[in-house]
Amino acid sequence: MRILSLGGALAALFMTSGCLGDGDVVPVNLDYAYTNYGYINSGDFQAGSFLLWNKTEGQMVHLSDIPGFDAPVHPRDKTVQTAFYSSGADLGLGARKGVIQAHADALIAANSSFEIAYPNTVAFDKYLSRVSRYLGEDIREGGDLLDEWNFRDAVNADNLYYVLIRKVTYGDGIELKVHGEARAEGGFQVLLKGADVSVALKGKGLQRIAGTNTEVAFDVVVLRPYWSDNGDGGQNPAFSPQRWVDVSDLPELFRKTAARDPERPRRQR
Repeated sequence: MRILSLGGALAALFMTSGCLGDGDVVPVNLDYAYTNYGYINSGDFQAGSFLLWNKTEGQMVHLSDIPGFDAPVHPRDKTVQTAFYSSGADLGLGARKGVIQAHADALIAANSSFEIAYPNTVAFDKYLSRVSRYLGEDIREGGDLLDEWNFRDAVNADNLYYVLIRKVTYGDGIELKVHGEARAEGGFQVLLKGADVSVALKGKGLQRIAGTNTEVAFDVVVLRPYWSDNGDGGQNPAFSPQRWVDVSDLPELFRKTAARDPERPRRQR
């Protein structure tokens, strides 16, 4: 009965933003939804993917894939693990979502989960030195990364951050489960004042997340740039982690960023 109660609250809130009747379907996009394993990798991001985030304007752009974040040998010591939904699904309501999102998150979490085949989670250390070294080598070689990354602007703009994918769960695939049963696309029913309304869970990227030891899910660190004195009277570009930044908008931004990027084949190992 708890699930139906949550469903009733969600459906009632949907009624305030648009009428729902018997047989209507509420589409829910799970691409880049956040779980206890991080964001579902519905596109082709990888460890070392580096993005510029304009927090004020709600924009993010993929800049580079930093080298040196190679996956270690997969021990394949776990057959399956369950990833539990937390937040970030797209309800298609734009700015109107408000409190509806919280009820939707609770309802989705109560009814569904994700099963990861042969998971192996890797949290890459020394990530700050990897990024700084890559940028420093490019500067010494006369490259353009300092400009391509808008580093000088970002140092002086409080609303500009960098996002680095530095924790990845590798596996052989991920599968949506609704009420414990595997579904390519899942759904469940909620009751609204006598009307039977369907909640349709979809993730166009789920079917693409397959292949031996591929990036199934990832988590990020948010960075702020600054100039570091190098001891020779000059300054080097550097980065500091920002652990208390609100990242609740990242699922939507990852969806937008992936949609703008040209299709690239998912890496196989």
